[in-house]
Amino acid sequence: MKNILVVLALVGLSGCATKPVSNQQAKDAPAKQIISSELLKKKEGTGEVIIKRDSGFMGSACMSRVYVDGKEVADLDTAQKVTLYPSVGEHIFSAWPKGICGGGMSEQSGKVTSEKTLMYRIGYGTNGDFGIYPTAF
Repeated sequence: MKNILVVLALVGLSGCATKPVSNQQAKDAPAKQIISSELLKKKEGTGEVIIKRDSGFMGSACMSRVYVDGKEVADLDTAQKVTLYPSVGEHIFSAWPKGICGGGMSEQSGKVTSEKTLMYRIGYGTNGDFGIYPTAF
């Protein structure tokens, strides 16, 4: 009986992967969650990057901290986003779950241009792996 309960619990958890949200569905992170506003203003020689947090139950007890080139930018809750304007060129975009949630830092490199918006999503996979990923959503 215990084995059946364990299997059912694991099957239930595997269905808890987070789901991507569109830019329209994601809400802007409130000011109290912004750590550094330096990259929030569009300037000459910058491009646009949208980083958003998936919706769903997995990891919902914790915020995810967003970094650009190792500098803290914002904490995102589920279905929230932050729109950044880093300088044109190569950058490293990182996410780290805060609090009791599992997972370590995840990073992606990206080439920022003035012509195209880069988009990344932060979420958990079906096996509980935490990450930041390029997205088309």
